[in-house]
Amino acid sequence: MSAALIGFVLLVDPCGHDACEWVPVTERVYTTKQKCQQMADELKKRRPGYEFSCGEAWRRKED
Repeated sequence: MSAALIGFVLLVDPCGHDACEWVPVTERVYTTKQKCQQMADELKKRRPGYEFSCGEAWRRKED
């Protein structure tokens, strides 16, 4: 089994600066890390108590 990078997802740490699991903000997949990061930066301005990040989204391929 192999995998292909399909884009980047916007993630939020709902615990803010405390250790917590990252969860997706939406199901949207951004085509570039830059586009995802722009949205993360905008959300950080609106919600300074939360941590936002971008993670890779992979699709598994059956060989």
